[in-house]
Amino acid sequence: MEVVTESIFNQTQQLAPAERREILSRLLANQSENEVGTIWKSIKFSEKLRVVAQSQSQEKYVDELRNLLQKGALIRLENQSEGTCEVFGIDRTFYITISEKRQFAGLLSSWLPEKPPIEINVEA
Repeated sequence: MEVVTESIFNQTQQLAPAERREILSRLLANQSENEVGTIWKSIKFSEKLRVVAQSQSQEKYVDELRNLLQKGALIRLENQSEGTCEVFGIDRTFYITISEKRQFAGLLSSWLPEKPPIEINVEA
């Protein structure tokens, strides 16, 4: 299965919105099935949503994240029990912890697409 790339996404732009949603969601579902532990879902909060930053350096992104979550966003759930996930905005990715029932999001970190965080695995 080919990863959903920008070229595939661009090819769907000529389709009707319902067709585009169906194709992209099927591609993402198939892709996530091949990636262990990856769960994709869309999420949308109401005006009651409360967003807080876990560090001062992230406070400037709180409003952007709140707007994104209220309009609806695609997320990749990292840890279902802890509610940590990546939220994909237009030009920034947010790493957050969420509680859907309580309408709460805690912003842990964020990064631009061209500067993703470096993952370091330490083996015992």
